[in-house]
Amino acid sequence: MTGNPRPAARRPTMNDVARLADVSLKTVSRVVNHESGVSPELTLRVQEAVRTLGYRPDDRARRLRQTAPQTGTIGFVMVDVANPFFSALLRGIEDVARARGCLVLAGSTDGSETREQQLVESLVDRRVDGLIVVSSGRTAETLSLEIDRGSPVVLLDLEPEEEVPMDLVRSDHFAGAAAAARHLLEHGHTDIAYMGDDIAKFSARSRLEGFRTTLAAAGVTIEEERITLGAHPSEEWRQIGLRVFSRPEPATAVFTAQNLVTIGVVRALHDLDMHRRVALVGFDDVEMAEALDPGITVVPQYPRELGRLAAERLFARVDGDVTPPVRQIIDHPLVARGSGEIAPR
Repeated sequence: MTGNPRPAARRPTMNDVARLADVSLKTVSRVVNHESGVSPELTLRVQEAVRTLGYRPDDRARRLRQTAPQTGTIGFVMVDVANPFFSALLRGIEDVARARGCLVLAGSTDGSETREQQLVESLVDRRVDGLIVVSSGRTAETLSLEIDRGSPVVLLDLEPEEEVPMDLVRSDHFAGAAAAARHLLEHGHTDIAYMGDDIAKFSARSRLEGFRTTLAAAGVTIEEERITLGAHPSEEWRQIGLRVFSRPEPATAVFTAQNLVTIGVVRALHDLDMHRRVALVGFDDVEMAEALDPGITVVPQYPRELGRLAAERLFARVDGDVTPPVRQIIDHPLVARGSGEIAPR
């Protein structure tokens, strides 16, 4: 018989079972691993899909991860290494990894769920000893499955919408934004603009909620036209700031809820010669914030410290810590430098 051989049929995966049974990957994992917490109805659906597809769990990957020697590498999945916040996170992780003689393999997702999935899979295929992930939130289930397979995972700067068995390190975004709102209220402002990142991200959503909630508790409503949201580089935020503060009767104060937003808006206020008339509080510290006139008042995050905490938690898991998942939520007090203390005119 001549000709090319027929390709071998692709082996069914848990993803295939989940699609056929119309359930989550986590539910499939629980059923095939004989774990509790799944209803009889869903269990039957998964079992029927397993029989239909001829799916067979592959325990080899789990055993390999649990018994293989450490590779001396860990993975870090972030949004954008060009953003100073994420590069500082990486430096904090490297501080801990270097002390252990460990190499950090890092990649940027640019906010893409598909890219995040690819990076996680690529790092796992390279047998990294563990993962630190700044996740979109939509791939938390996949990361949970990696834990089931024996890979230590720490979430950084995220609060998943559903409970997942993973360690977590993040700033208290709600409390930080609330502190910024209180600060501006205490300095006499009631007409306040909000400029922040895309609220599809947990951190941005939490900051907007903290800001709005605090203003509402003081009887102040932030008008919708005063809210500007989006994922933009700092130059685009500069252009947005020029438009916003060139309008008739602009807000007397602004909360810039992300570092790139702050950089762009500060530049716009200086361009318009309004930097001593409009009060500004930023979330995240920015380079040279103290050297400007006035200095930039901020609710700082200390990303290098956050990265260090995440790495220490990950290496504890790598070393065999099997205690329940730990949530470390860090609150950083506001730092007043001048811009946030400008009174309304």
